[in-house]
Amino acid sequence: MSSLSQEEIDALISQLSGKEGEAPVKEAIDGRRVKSFDFRFNKRLDKFTNNQLQTLRTLHENFTRLLNNSLSVYLRTRVEATIVSIEQISYGDFIASIGIPSILAIFSMDPLPGSGIVQVDLNLVFSIIDRLLGGPGWFPNKLRDLTDIERTLMQRFMARMLNSYRESWNYLLTLSLKIEALDSNPQFIPRIIPLDQIVAYISMELKVGDMAGVMNFCLPYLVLQSIGQQLTDFQWSPTVVAGRGMTEEDIQQLTRNVERAGVEIEVELGRTMVSLRDLVALREGDVVVFDKLTSEPLLAKVNEKEKFRVFPGMNKDHLAVQVASTIINEDE
Repeated sequence: MSSLSQEEIDALISQLSGKEGEAPVKEAIDGRRVKSFDFRFNKRLDKFTNNQLQTLRTLHENFTRLLNNSLSVYLRTRVEATIVSIEQISYGDFIASIGIPSILAIFSMDPLPGSGIVQVDLNLVFSIIDRLLGGPGWFPNKLRDLTDIERTLMQRFMARMLNSYRESWNYLLTLSLKIEALDSNPQFIPRIIPLDQIVAYISMELKVGDMAGVMNFCLPYLVLQSIGQQLTDFQWSPTVVAGRGMTEEDIQQLTRNVERAGVEIEVELGRTMVSLRDLVALREGDVVVFDKLTSEPLLAKVNEKEKFRVFPGMNKDHLAVQVASTIINEDE
């Protein structure tokens, strides 16, 4: 059996001592727990309860139903709003999360103190403006700031949207909403509350025709604090809506929405068949004979459905028709 030399023994002891000394250091590194901490928003003094967030979700789900009906009539296309998430974050986090470019509107919520904010993606805004001007909902490839005319149209759109928002809160309390500011640059939106204050953040997806975008609401806790108990105790069920029934205001609003709905009316003068040679040869002053006598009523269609029998005529300098009878379709 061979024995170790003194040099070999010293080297072995040195290696063992080094490993023993490294172990605590390695263990300390591996066992360290790192937790991110934002020194700007370290205060969490006021928070919404789960019941309050659930009430806000219910109110905003009702808002999406009202908005879908109202905007579908207003924009003459299918509108679908759905809730993506509802959470509580700091106001600073909300400002930091805003996509650029966007449109932000600050609105008062009288009699509640303070204001709320609604943010809409700018590409969706331009698509909405294009529809309001009679277009198919296009938006420019390069987004820009709104012109004065576009800003006015957007303020009217926001006011109509907030009208549905007000209606959705009627089951809890009566609000008076008014737009206080509108801007396309979040940096110029004033800080309505300190950055470390808590807000309810409601994120939605808004589809207008084939165009989809994000619409977000920011409701500060300081604004809703006075109705905190109502938000906590509110119970929502189908019987609440059924028990409330249709008020006179609801009926008037529904009537106004229906009256503003646009419909297309077509009057068919008659039908005939001509050869392609004769059609190409037609010139100004030529006469085409139809299968209808001047004494017979013409067919009028509303949204491509036969609705009336009419006689043609003139009203001042405009072509007009006089309704002779209504066509009753038993299938409808």
